[in-house]
Parts: sequence; structure tokens; C-alpha cells
Amino acid sequence: MQDDEERYADGFAEYGSYFGGPSFDYLSPAQPTSSAIAGASNEHALCSDTDPYKPAYTAPGYKEKDGNLPSTSYPTPQIAPSPLNYRQRAQSRDPATNEFSQLPISPGAQASKAHISQDKAESSQPQPLRFLKRASTAPPTPPMSWGSSASNGDGLSDRIQSIYIASERPRASNPAPEPLRIAHGTFGHVTTTSNTSSTRSSSIISSPMQGLPGSPFQLSQKGFSISTMQSTESEVTEMNPSDAQAEILRRISRRNDASSQTGFSSFKKSFSLKRAATSAKSASGPSQDTLTDVLEEVAAEGSLSLVKAVISMGADPIYRSIGKLKRLKHEALAKATLSGRAKVVDYLLREGATYGETAKRSDYTPMDRAMLAAAYKGHADLINCLVASHGVNPMVEQWPREMYDAQHYWAENQVRLAKTSLLDGLSKWKNVDQGTNTLKLIMQHEKFDPTALISGVFDNKSELQSAEFGHRPWQTTYEYSVLACFVRAGWADAVEEMLSIKGKPKQYEKEDDVLQYQGKVTRYVSPINALTKETWSKRPEDALRILRLLIDRGFDLCLAQRTATDLGVRTAIGRAISADAAQGVELILQAQGGLVREDVFFRRNRREINALPLAAALSFNSLEAARVLLRAGAHPRDPAFDDMNVLQFAAYHSSATNSSMLTEMIGLAPELTYDALSFAINGINKDAVRVLLDNISAAARREQIAALPPIHDMLLHCTPPTKPELKTQYLELIDMVVQWDVGYALQCPQLPAILSAIRKDNYIGMEKLLQLGVVDGSSLVLNSRAQPRGELGMWTMLECCELTDRSSEWLGLLRNFGAPLYH
Repeated sequence: MQDDEERYADGFAEYGSYFGGPSFDYLSPAQPTSSAIAGASNEHALCSDTDPYKPAYTAPGYKEKDGNLPSTSYPTPQIAPSPLNYRQRAQSRDPATNEFSQLPISPGAQASKAHISQDKAESSQPQPLRFLKRASTAPPTPPMSWGSSASNGDGLSDRIQSIYIASERPRASNPAPEPLRIAHGTFGHVTTTSNTSSTRSSSIISSPMQGLPGSPFQLSQKGFSISTMQSTESEVTEMNPSDAQAEILRRISRRNDASSQTGFSSFKKSFSLKRAATSAKSASGPSQDTLTDVLEEVAAEGSLSLVKAVISMGADPIYRSIGKLKRLKHEALAKATLSGRAKVVDYLLREGATYGETAKRSDYTPMDRAMLAAAYKGHADLINCLVASHGVNPMVEQWPREMYDAQHYWAENQVRLAKTSLLDGLSKWKNVDQGTNTLKLIMQHEKFDPTALISGVFDNKSELQSAEFGHRPWQTTYEYSVLACFVRAGWADAVEEMLSIKGKPKQYEKEDDVLQYQGKVTRYVSPINALTKETWSKRPEDALRILRLLIDRGFDLCLAQRTATDLGVRTAIGRAISADAAQGVELILQAQGGLVREDVFFRRNRREINALPLAAALSFNSLEAARVLLRAGAHPRDPAFDDMNVLQFAAYHSSATNSSMLTEMIGLAPELTYDALSFAINGINKDAVRVLLDNISAAARREQIAALPPIHDMLLHCTPPTKPELKTQYLELIDMVVQWDVGYALQCPQLPAILSAIRKDNYIGMEKLLQLGVVDGSSLVLNSRAQPRGELGMWTMLECCELTDRSSEWLGLLRNFGAPLYH
């Protein structure tokens, strides 16, 4: 599930994934403490003498549900619960269990997630089932379901008031989780590749001249790669003029010696038709070509003193050749720009060098393209030089030419392209402090506007239209403002400064621009929806601060939008839950407490679904967020998935998060304990079964058990596993239940459950119970007739065996354990 959200480092995560046994040391059996339990303990011994199918207790009725998972419900008496006055046995007290009538306090709320597995390993066995005496009262009456009481709003507000948001550490008595203490993260190397069949990729900086005069700054339709590995201009030791001139002469001498050795070679492989150089060497100095080659070399190295020296010796700062009809420009400025040599670039520009002429009908100058290349390479000094000293517009942005081709012509393959801009590249820098200094310089520019759309993604096939228009693909453009761009990057200081310039939500929250009959839609991403899962994961403290700033400004927390990183509409609380940002969820619920009862959209099992936030948190394995939602008003009876409520879902699916939440939720709905146990056995979830058996043991010590569940019937009725690892877990689960029943208080399996096991071909389960003595083979008469669970009509055991694929094995098993043919 979570892999659907993580693939690309720049946030195109969800889009990319769419395409594309332990030993138990139990206590020794103890003698029953009451005559009622003592009579139940001899049940197995009396099975052959008395009627074997007459249970010692009245087994609760079963209710079948449609679907793969059978649902079991156990009726509870609708009377008032008895007071919780009980004697406590110190040697068998389980500190992790909770009283049924109390709100559970999370045992791991002040601990890290690493301790969860350790605690589970230390208490991997349930407490043995022991009774003090037969309970005189029935189990508690089920509480009123959510929404049926007029006091729900008051209870919700009381819970919301206890949510912890402050930055200091909470007291020990506060059940709220400990605030996240995670160090600042950094955005690493960002690589974005379009999802096409082609393996070619073109980089913005793949060739020496790409992004500069001679090669327009474009992104390939097949894919592109953007490097944001920030680099600063390395310190180059400058020389005095005399030493610099001497160094230039030495380099010229080395070049002349190398060319002379090449020219006087005694062996030549072929003739050369190349015309000889027209610029003759003067008697007083080196040739113009030699000086230009040295100028290009020292310009790439970044030594300003050497550049000045070679120019003073006769090299031209602009052209390679002088005095001809057609002048050729050299690459000294281009090489210095690609290397990020700000001092050299500034000097050459002041000496008259240029990046070239602006193309006709183009809104971008060659210097703009040079600045964009510097932004995505992280050359801070060069950007400061071009913006402050040479008048480059910092708000320039550019779409690749392939986007316009895809809009006007049919593209067979999917095209996904990104808009480039100075501020977009700046937001991807790893060095946030240096990037903030550059941003402060840009914010002083007269054209700076935090509402300008400077980042975006174009996709021609990620969204489909409705059936009315034939499910044709949209040509979707996702636009991000400057504020949304830096919210996504997690730069809290920059966001706060921009909100001080323009901070009204209506300036950023715009409706989508839809051109239905042209198949085009433009989505304007709100800053509140720019807080992605990657932002919460990499910069959690800054993301929390940004969220607080946006809430204080009045941004809409209920706004659901589809962004470039999502495959469906998402809300702020849904993104925080997916990242397990517990403090973010708390902050959102403090501002909008009703969101705990509103569905969120997310992907599960490669399908777009919607569910309540607590069910989504369990699906994402977001433990801390689930605890916050439970305290904020979510309830175990809330619906989840596949006709299960939240408690049943946590019991059925095995995970550390579900086991921990099951311990906390069972105290809010104790009447669902047996029902959850049935789902845990059907899902072969040993951890959940252990938690529920511990709760039953604790209730037995408190004398709150009126009738035990038919656990052996549940074990036989579940679908037999087919995988070897699941078979092992299923057999271990049977062993755990048998060893838990130290007093033999559980009723024997009933004939309908045994017939159901035969009909389902649960051979390993039946064989295991026969071997352990839970089922007395001599009491199983082959011509006994009963109605199997989930079947119509009456069936004999012999008929059920003959209808299986291995009838001989079943008959051999039963006869081997002494099953007679007739009464």
C-alpha cells in the first residue's frame, strides 16, 4: 500500500507506482475454584459416556455474512454492567490489559515505535485463563453507537481539548503521544523521468553547451533529469599580475611544444585536407587561437587573475578570430557559466561577452537560459551575480517545447513534462541556508510576486474524462505558485516571509480551469495541499510550522485537490495520515474537529477508495496518527473495509500497528471482544489472538465472564491455509489456544463445526485437534447427522467426507482415532 506513494524523489510518487514459530512457556494447569468450572473441566472425560454433542454451555449463535470472511456475532445481555469491585491477583496481573469500562491509556504513547516489537516479543503468550468464581452478572451492555447521543459534540470537544500541540514535552499522565523529535531532512538529488517505453534521457546539463547559446534550453519529450546537487564556487588562489602573466606564458609554451612534436612526427597515417590556420603567428607573441584556447581553459578553472592576464596579452573576450568577414565566438563564457565561476562570468560580461542573440518570437533570452541552468546546478554565487549585477529577471519560467507539440498533436506515448524556473530550481537545493540568502535577494526584486505560477507539471494521460466524453484522457497541467513551491520544499522561513507580503487565501486558492471540448484542464494547487508526504517525512518540524502558519491565515483545510504527486483528490489530513505526522493531524483536528468523521481518499490495493481517517491510518500503518484520531473522537465501531469495522479490520490484518491499536480500542468496545477474536482466528493473526485472549483472561480474573466463546469451533470453521508459512502459523495458533485453556473451561467442538471443517477440507486443523485430545475421536459417529455451518439441509459425517477430494484420507483419519460407523 505505501509503495504506491513512493517512487520518485521529487514528489511524483503516486503517479509512478500507478503505471507501472516461537515457543511458549505457559503456567502449569491450576485447579478450578468453583464447582461450575470444575464440572466444565471434566467435559472431555465425560464425552464418551454422555451425549457427546450436548455442550456444557449454550453456544452463542452464528450469523453468516456474504464475502470471503465469515462474520461471527455473539449476543450479549442488554442489562446494566456490574461494578468493577474485584480482587487482584498480583502474580498473574497483566499490566498491558485494561479494564473494560475505562478508556485505554496507550502503553507505548511515550515510547518510540522500535519498542513495540520488543514489548511484543517479551509478552508473546497470553495469560492463562483462570477464574476466581462464576460471575454473578452478565458482561457490560454495549455502548450507544456513534451519533445516537446528543452529547457526542460535548465529548468530542472534551477530547479535542486534551490533544497535545505544544513544543515542550508532555507530562507522564497525559495520554497524548510524545512530539516527534526528528532532525531536519534535506532534499537530495532529484531525478524525474517520464514513464515511457524509451530508455533515452536528456539532461539539462548533459552537454557542455546545453542550456547556453548554440543549444536551446529544452527538455526531451522522452525524459529528462534535473540535477540539484548544490555546489559553490571553489576558492581559487588568485595571483598578482606578474605571476599570472608568467603562468600564461608557461601554458602557451607547453601548448607550442606539444604542437611542434605533433607537427614534426616522422610517420603520418593519412593526408589532411584541412585548410591551414589563417591567423599567422606574429613575431612578438603567440597566435590568436592559442590565446583563445588558454582563455577557455582558465575561464573554466575560475581564476580571474589568469583570465585578466590572457586578455591583457591579446586574447579577445568575445571572439576567437578577429579581422575576418565572419567572426566566431569562443566558449570561455559558456565554460565559466557551466562551472559556476561567478567572478569570471561577471568580468567577461563586463568586457562585452554575451550568450548570444535572442531568437525571433522568443520570450526568453540566452542569459535567461544560462540562469536556469545555474539554478538547477545550485550555483548560488552565479545567480546572485546575474540577478543583482546584470538585470536578469528572476521570475522567468519556461515550458519545454514538447509540451506544445503534445497539446497540438496526438501523442501515442504518455508525455509528462515539468516547467523550469529559477525559483523552482532554488526550492530543490540541499543547502537551505544558502538558498534562503539567494531567495532574500530575489524577493527584493521589483518583479517578485509570491502568487506567480513558477512551477508545474504537464501530463497528457494521467486523468480520464467522464463517460459522457468517452473516457478520453485529459491534457492536465498542474500549476504551483511561488508560495506553494516553497511549502512543498518545506522552507518555513521563506513561507513566513511570503505570507507577510501576500497572505490572503483567495489570492492562492483558485478554481480549476476546464476546457471540456478541448480536453484541457489546469489545476491550481493550493499551498495547503502542497504539503506532501515527502515534506512531512523529510522536514517534519518545518512542515508543522508551515501548517500552523497556513491555518492562522485561514486557508481551507477541507479543500480536496488532485496535485502532480497524487492519483486522486487528497486533503491535508489525508496527506498527514499517510506520512504518520501525528502532530500535523492533531493541529488539523484542533482547527477542524469535524474532519475526524469525514472520509478521506487514498489508494489501497491499487484502487482509489475512501474511508474514515482512522481506517485510513490503520491501512497506512500510521500508529501515532491512529492514536490521535482515536482520542479525537473516532470509534472502533466505525466502518472500515470489506464489511468490517475498524476493530475487526485491526484484528484480521496482522501488523504491529494493528496489534497496538487493538489493545487500545478493545477497551472502548468490550462487547466486540468475541467478534474480534473470530476475525483474528479467520485471519490467522496470532498477535491479535494473543491480545484478545489476554483481555479475556483479565476479565475472568475480575469475574466478568458470563460465557466463554466457542474458540475451538472458530478454529475449525476458518478457511484452511494453503501456503506453508500460514499452515505453520495456524498450527501454532491452535497450540496457543489449547495451552491457554489451562482449566479446560472451553467447550468441545460441536458437530456442526466439525462437519463444516470437513466440508471446507480443513484437514490439518481437524488432525491437530484430534492429536491434542480436544476432539474425542471415539465420540464421532460417522452416520451422525447435523447441519454444517453455512450449509443447507442435514448431512452425515460420512457424506461430508465423501464429497471432499480426499475422502479416503478423511475416513482414515477418523477411523484411526476411533470413530465408529454407527451408534
